[in-house]
Amino acid sequence: MMAHFRSDGWLLVLLVSLVHCAAPTESSGDDPSNLSGSGETSAGPKVQTHLVRADYHTRKTPPLGAGEFDLITLSALPNAVTGGDVLIGLRGLAGADGYALTRNGVDVTASLQRLATGEVRGLVTGLELGDNELIATARGPSGTRRAVLTVTNHPITGPVVSGPHQSPFLCQTLAAGLGEPIDANCSVATRYEWFYRTALTQEYKKLADPYAPYPADAMRTVTQDGKVVPFVVRVESATINRGITRIAVLDDPRARGREAPFDARGWNHRVYYAFGASCGTGYHQGTNGPGDVLGGIGDLLGLGQRLAKGDVVVHSTLSSYGVHCNPLISIETTSMVKEHIHETYGLIDDMVGAGASGGALQQYNAINNAPGLLSAALPAATFSDILSTAMTVADCGLLMHYYNGRGWYWDPLKRALVEGHNLLSGTQLNSICQSWTSTFLPTLDPKNGCDGSVPQALRYDPVTNPGGVRCTLQDANVNIFGRDPKTGFARRPLDNTGVQYGLDAFNHYVISAAEFLDLNRYIGGYDIDGKPSPQRMKMDPEVEARSYRIGGVVGRGAMAETPVMDLAPYLDLIPLANIHEAVRPFTVRARLRANTGQDATQSIWRGILTQPDAYPVMEKWFPTLRDLPYGADRVKAVREAKPREAGDRCVISTLGGRLELPNTLFGPLGVQLPLLPGLSPIYLVIPLKVDVPEDFDSGLGPCSTLLPVTRTPRMVAGMPMSDDVIRCQLKPLDRRDYKAFMTDAQFAELRSIFPDGVCDWSKPAAGAVDRSMLWPSIGGANPHEPAPLDYWVARSLPMATGAR
Repeated sequence: MMAHFRSDGWLLVLLVSLVHCAAPTESSGDDPSNLSGSGETSAGPKVQTHLVRADYHTRKTPPLGAGEFDLITLSALPNAVTGGDVLIGLRGLAGADGYALTRNGVDVTASLQRLATGEVRGLVTGLELGDNELIATARGPSGTRRAVLTVTNHPITGPVVSGPHQSPFLCQTLAAGLGEPIDANCSVATRYEWFYRTALTQEYKKLADPYAPYPADAMRTVTQDGKVVPFVVRVESATINRGITRIAVLDDPRARGREAPFDARGWNHRVYYAFGASCGTGYHQGTNGPGDVLGGIGDLLGLGQRLAKGDVVVHSTLSSYGVHCNPLISIETTSMVKEHIHETYGLIDDMVGAGASGGALQQYNAINNAPGLLSAALPAATFSDILSTAMTVADCGLLMHYYNGRGWYWDPLKRALVEGHNLLSGTQLNSICQSWTSTFLPTLDPKNGCDGSVPQALRYDPVTNPGGVRCTLQDANVNIFGRDPKTGFARRPLDNTGVQYGLDAFNHYVISAAEFLDLNRYIGGYDIDGKPSPQRMKMDPEVEARSYRIGGVVGRGAMAETPVMDLAPYLDLIPLANIHEAVRPFTVRARLRANTGQDATQSIWRGILTQPDAYPVMEKWFPTLRDLPYGADRVKAVREAKPREAGDRCVISTLGGRLELPNTLFGPLGVQLPLLPGLSPIYLVIPLKVDVPEDFDSGLGPCSTLLPVTRTPRMVAGMPMSDDVIRCQLKPLDRRDYKAFMTDAQFAELRSIFPDGVCDWSKPAAGAVDRSMLWPSIGGANPHEPAPLDYWVARSLPMATGAR
């Protein structure tokens, strides 16, 4: 933990008169800037408090009045503190003669120090689990003032906002090379290791003694501020929120010596957060290793480059969707890791997200639902959110089952157009729907959706083990969706009521009326155990409503407040990888347009590329947003700060060709070849790429022409490009909606297939909201209805107010 700061040492006699009290219950209220109140506790009347809201992104508050000061939590939101400590700041004390701070009535002023900027800052330790009262007092020309703030402390093992822990939970610290866990939450003692990067092979090698002279083949690097330093990396391995967390940063232990503590002097105060891919159902801790934050050969995320420039690089198994695909756990883990860095390394200036597929899902989840958590996002192979992606998984599975079960021939063209694809991405050799079915359909099956680490004996079986763990998408999110009181199973966020599969193919005369009718009569759905059923799926309206309220369908939150460069490598023609359809970034764009009236806060770069290709441009975008005044139009500021070269582009690159690392030649697919071994930096830029602006709306340009964008089964059933209607509103059938010929008898049959009507795609989802809540929480071990976490800051009041 950060060392305690020195106090100003002024007389504390005044504190004797203070009463142990608590801040008022925090409320979002209607006033966007402040809240004052008082109340009663068992200890007596509360001291009157005055709270204002800080900006999630900048931590700024409304302007201070004469003599006022603020007490603010800097490392976490005040009701989401973890691990027993919190970094706090006192602002506005430039004219104060002295100050004091108590924690639950105990003087902790010695933990504070005044910085050159005038702000007073310090790490307050010894917090109790639950609510803790911090009282700051300052004496100035206008008298003595006091600020009271309640901070809520949670265990470092969590939970904070995601509800009760999933159980059972299998520890994997031994498999991760960290030894046996020391408690039931799979914790381990934090350890530190040092690695150097060798100029001979570009690999990292562990230093047995980091204080001894470095090997002759150790590389050097040039940091962001131009310093030439040894390419030696310190890797911290810890358990946070039950996940295994690895944190890497440049260090020079040889130079500072054995006796000097680590001080992160090689850090540039930027964090590069590597989110993990895929989508798993949990019940295990997951594994990672130092390589997950070091990079190396084939480093498509550019981890090595960011380390070389001085970034902290982070990876956690619980912000890896392949371990547990849960949006609240992802935000919770990321926030807790960020808090840990704030408190042990120093305050973060910027935190940039990186990662593909499930890693892209988490970045959009973070910027939409937890503003300020990331300063910028670099999603690749994008999906927008879990729920809209799950629609495609189910639809493709049902179509595959239908084709295989009806006993009549559907030629490749008909299949492709019913699925929204084309002959290049819809054939048996390269079927996107088949890839979806084989890869993620098991997450609908409680028996087959488990990670291999979950023993068969623990798994659900309707006959032999009905009480076993159910490894499904809905069970992975049961705290969000709740349970069906009739079955006790998690409620499921899937619905295909009213969906007219193949509507576009019928209206374009590709399938006949008979085929259209047969498809929709027999498409069916999946039962709660993931088995094909003749009945279509129906979503509980409360599941849908809650999903929109907490941003489970992203786009209605703060997504436009953070710069995004969406990197879209064209994977439609690669089996299994083709589930990352080229249409996905455009679904996010459609949501931005629908919900914010603009799309300039998101750039799309299509082609053959990875995060390192775009980072130098993104680096010109997000740092300019650090110092916006309180109350500034954040979306407007993001748009105006956007560099010209950050616009939409077609990029066919050498997958990392923009990277610059000492002694390295970057070739196709991220292959790195050593040039001349030695200690002096050598920089090369290999210009083997196509890199041109492109207007994707026009349909012109190299990427639009050569890399066609397909759609999804539900889009060709009428869903808009936004792909954000998880349960549609219904309307009566109207013959004008059908362009191809259908007899009266066939139309009557269609009515019988859809007795309650068909989807009205001109209307929003049945349970949609105009604005989803920010920083949604359903509580820790004691769950509650979803509620937002506000960034409350205590603003001082004169001591005479509320004093006794």
